[in-house]
Amino acid sequence: MKSLLIKSAIASGVVLSLATFTRPAMADDTFGISIRSAGEQSADTSNLDNAQVENFDGLTQGYSASGFDWKASDGHTIIGTYTNTLIENADQYGGANGGGQYFDVDTKRSNDNNQTNNQTVSTLKLNSPQKYFGLWWSAGDANNVLTFLSNGKVVETMTTAQVVDYIATLANKSDYYGNPNSTNHTADNTEPFAFINFYDLSGTFNEVQFTNVGKTGFESDNHTVATGFKRVTGNVVVPEPSSVLGVFVIGFVGATSVLTRRAKKKSVLQLSSVDA
Repeated sequence: MKSLLIKSAIASGVVLSLATFTRPAMADDTFGISIRSAGEQSADTSNLDNAQVENFDGLTQGYSASGFDWKASDGHTIIGTYTNTLIENADQYGGANGGGQYFDVDTKRSNDNNQTNNQTVSTLKLNSPQKYFGLWWSAGDANNVLTFLSNGKVVETMTTAQVVDYIATLANKSDYYGNPNSTNHTADNTEPFAFINFYDLSGTFNEVQFTNVGKTGFESDNHTVATGFKRVTGNVVVPEPSSVLGVFVIGFVGATSVLTRRAKKKSVLQLSSVDA
């Protein structure tokens, strides 16, 4: 029996190596995506390394094709550059903590004041690789898409329809609906508001694209980047992609179930829902 297990383990290791080496080309990165507790409007920076936050306050209100530079907290270092941008004053649809300004992607609004453009995509190009991105997603809907790239290669694409569907499964889902800032709470109580965390578990990214595919607006605030993180926190919306888990399944099927259980347990622990 012992000999059989050893042979099985060796065989599974060979199959796993082949599966890993010969799997079809796909995005290199694996992302963990989570949301913070209802009402939270900023990242947990104690969990992040070298975190920087852009709150959009003090910027010129309105649409700009050329966009603006994101300056670090020292006021000089450039974190990255936004292009094709729309900045709005706080209202029922956005503005963390009920004040200041927020970031938007909205064809209708960006065409105010006789401007001619087609603002369906805004881009943030970062000056150095990052492993974390977070944003307060306000007045959310299923037409918002976030795309992460590394040196021009897409490593993750996420539609906020996934977040809408996830919130719908929560016992306290009503807590996520409506602007949590008291002055605007009842003005938009049919849309979800949540802070979303994006953790790059196996690589880095240096570009983020914000897309609104339905002309409904993609409002957000408190954009946060970090070069590292201690662990995945929050309520996990998207764990490891099934394509990655499939590599483990191919490698271990018919072999040692003990090793399979250990691999899965490690994966689950890595993405477990902990403190938000």
